[in-house]
Amino acid sequence: MRLIIVAGMLGVGKTSVILRMLDPMIAKGHKVVVIENEYGSMGVDSEVLEKNGMKVRDLKGGCICCTLQAGLVDSLRMLQIEYNPEYVIVEPSGIADPQLVVTGVTDVTGIDLESVFVAVVVDCERFMKVRKMFERPLKNQLKIANLALLNKIDTVPPEELDAIADALKEWGYNGPVARIRGDTGEGIESFAEAAGI
Repeated sequence: MRLIIVAGMLGVGKTSVILRMLDPMIAKGHKVVVIENEYGSMGVDSEVLEKNGMKVRDLKGGCICCTLQAGLVDSLRMLQIEYNPEYVIVEPSGIADPQLVVTGVTDVTGIDLESVFVAVVVDCERFMKVRKMFERPLKNQLKIANLALLNKIDTVPPEELDAIADALKEWGYNGPVARIRGDTGEGIESFAEAAGI
């Protein structure tokens, strides 16, 4: 089972990116499960995913990395036994630190993980406005990222996309950067290729 974590702050377009990522996975016949972590009752994201034919196991009560680490581990064990997916895509809440998610699921008895891939979605439309406010959590998310996804690339001029990529480098992120549109799927093949799909 290969784990793909799609992290990012609230409202960056994680669910749209996941929906677009599912297209090439399903086209190749991969067995895929999506787990998302939300606050409160059944979330809008879950409903969107289910309308698109995905089975969703929705984790409640807070951040995966905080109160529901065991819930994620239990979900992965159950999925491995009952469904045996090739890929599990995890969408943590916007405040989750993917490092803690990865630490919590690696080397756990009863979960056979081939690989863990972390993509962090960055909202180009709002980045320059909120970068100072969200610098710390975004830096934490980028520390473990295998790929940074600049989403909503149609909302800013090309020079601003370059400035956003430069800002990520200034924060210490030296990995690959893909420019995508979660709403149309433009550039999503870069994500699929980087994740080895």
